[in-house]
Amino acid sequence: MVIPTIGYTLLYIFLTIVDGAPSSFTPWLNIPKDIYYSVNRFLLAPGMFLAWISAAGVIQLLGHLRGGSGSFEQILATTGLAIGVAMWGALLHNLPMSAIGAIDARAHEVAMNSATIWRTLLWTFYALYGVAFFVLFTVGVRVAKQLSWRMSFVIGSLGFIVFQLVFLIFNR
Repeated sequence: MVIPTIGYTLLYIFLTIVDGAPSSFTPWLNIPKDIYYSVNRFLLAPGMFLAWISAAGVIQLLGHLRGGSGSFEQILATTGLAIGVAMWGALLHNLPMSAIGAIDARAHEVAMNSATIWRTLLWTFYALYGVAFFVLFTVGVRVAKQLSWRMSFVIGSLGFIVFQLVFLIFNR
């Protein structure tokens, strides 16, 4: 969890330095777009860790209800590793694109939301992010809770949805 937290914090620091701002969305939190990335660098870590704990809690509860074994600490460890690896799918695109002075951040933000190669790359990396989460959360539930692959996929998917929703509240 530390590596993606540092990576995304650097992303927002770099975007702040180059005066980046969201172009196609309004932040869910009442933060002006012009200072959104500046503020979000402080919200990122608490939001990510809250999303992790929430997802692990949901997985633990649902796994227990389905007769799974294993402790909360095991689920916390497997989901932390899964998040740490899966988040690289998005970081591989986002972090290099935010490097200091490498791009015009506002123009790139517009290009990512238009029919360009940048949007194609963005969605390719986000697809990798999503697939990695579903696979790694499923494997984590299977290992920690000793449930069937099908039930592990269902519970892991619900855990990912919880993670993503909580993460998005703070990050978008």
